[in-house]
Amino acid sequence: MKAYQYVTSEKCMILAAVKDRTHPFVSSFDGESKLQNWTFIEIETLYKKKYDCFPHYLCGVPIFSEKVKLVLEPYLNNEVEFLPLGHKHLKLYAINVTNVLDCVDWDRSDIQKFNDGSFAGFNKLVFDFTKIPPNTYIFKYKERATTYVYVTELFKELVEKFKLKGLDFSNVFDSEWTEERELQQQRIFEEKLVSIEQNKGPEFSYDQAVSMVNEGFTVQSGKWRMQLDAKGQFLLGELLKDLSYQWIKPTFIPPILLCCPWHVTQPSSG
Repeated sequence: MKAYQYVTSEKCMILAAVKDRTHPFVSSFDGESKLQNWTFIEIETLYKKKYDCFPHYLCGVPIFSEKVKLVLEPYLNNEVEFLPLGHKHLKLYAINVTNVLDCVDWDRSDIQKFNDGSFAGFNKLVFDFTKIPPNTYIFKYKERATTYVYVTELFKELVEKFKLKGLDFSNVFDSEWTEERELQQQRIFEEKLVSIEQNKGPEFSYDQAVSMVNEGFTVQSGKWRMQLDAKGQFLLGELLKDLSYQWIKPTFIPPILLCCPWHVTQPSSG
């Protein structure tokens, strides 16, 4: 069995909120229902790019186009909520994943800890696939229900069947982790860095990048990213081998980053 982290392609269109950055949509979804109290938020296209089936949004919540909703809703209806967004030209939906599973294999995962010994995340995440029901399409795991979204082979097969474009299935979790897979992970990591360089937009200086971050954007330079968290605190992230980002609240910025060119990108959940 396999699972994949939900990651959109660098070639997907990028969206941003028109005005309201205090809307609940701007903060991370936590697996709880949002449907009853949901209100419209106005969204605009920041960059059009090649694909519009699965647009990026700056807070990291999955977005589906109307086309994607129509074909996938019968399969995902028990695992997500489709929350309508306001856009001048497109019908778009925020996807609130409510299927939260207790499925981490703690014995095989490499745990990341803060200085006080408390849980910080995973250097290497391994799922216990016996705890993922065989009819699952999309899910979160309970230790990080406010952040990453994962999909299964069933979901990937639907995307391929209906010829939907814009998802990157390279970050794969196998029921068997082998040395060959580890080498493959290194290759995928290197390819990801190449893809970032090939698909970046207009570049700007570090000072301009910080200004963009303070306006709510995520910016990138190579394996590094900068963005604000849900509380408006500045974060610096480094891309790890599993294509997730390790985030810190920096007390200083490495001098080498001050000279790097930066560009706007889709966000990562912290």
